[in-house]
Amino acid sequence: MILDILLVVLAFLAVMLVAGNNLSACVGPAIGARIFNKKTGALMGATGFSAGLLLQGSGMVHSVGVLLPNPTATLQAEALLVAIIVFVIADLIRVPMSLSMSLVGLLAGLSIAHDSTSSLPFVGEVALMWFIAPAGAAIIAFCLIRIINGTDPKNIWRRIRTYKLLLIVLSFSTSYVLGANTLSLIIATAGFNLATVTAAVAAIFVGSFSFSAGAIRRVSQEFYLMRYSNATTTLMVSTILVELATFFNIPLSNTQTTAAAVFGAGVSYKTKFISLKPYLTIAAGWVIAPLLSLAIGLLL
Repeated sequence: MILDILLVVLAFLAVMLVAGNNLSACVGPAIGARIFNKKTGALMGATGFSAGLLLQGSGMVHSVGVLLPNPTATLQAEALLVAIIVFVIADLIRVPMSLSMSLVGLLAGLSIAHDSTSSLPFVGEVALMWFIAPAGAAIIAFCLIRIINGTDPKNIWRRIRTYKLLLIVLSFSTSYVLGANTLSLIIATAGFNLATVTAAVAAIFVGSFSFSAGAIRRVSQEFYLMRYSNATTTLMVSTILVELATFFNIPLSNTQTTAAAVFGAGVSYKTKFISLKPYLTIAAGWVIAPLLSLAIGLLL
């Protein structure tokens, strides 16, 4: 009973942190464009998170079952606790780190530590997707921006209205796929049942309304400096790729696809200077997070 309660608490904390941290990437562009305010954005994002979790979240139960066959409540609690600690430490020292990538590494490490190698083929598939998705996001965004910039709109104001409408739709859809993928992976690790799902929905709204203001302010200002076409393309590419991964029950962080799409959109401009340092830092986090978590899982 104590472990069951602990799992619900850890699931609540993990979902709250991810919802509060990642909401900005989902609704920040629309808020920065003054399409709606922060409260409306938080409500839209929280609703999208919840919808994705409830409608497609059960698919991640299969993924967790493959990564960690026959888990005990103790192993589940250890995985969530370590993932939360790693995520919080990375956030405090401002090192980009994905909780879903850390969680996959932990589950794989725990599985190997308990003499089970059945998860290795699936881990290989996930790692391959982690390489293909960012590369694909950058290439697709690059091509789309080149095509968009190569066309001369007859009515610039109509195009702007279209972009604003798309940003509203994409704010919800990006939130939806994050709920269906990353948040669902957390709940599947804790045990996908009524108690954990209820706690997750509550955590989504707490995190979205109470712990996202700073990140929303930062991201909305950054995206506001981007063109409408860049912000729209970035969110669209990220949404499609994460939803594709979710369809195949493969954990994929939307921070991977979003960051890669932003980079692809940026380099599409011949006259624009792009600093590689922040992207290299982010990419390093993608490598460090799962490997560090894998090592910790092996040691637990």
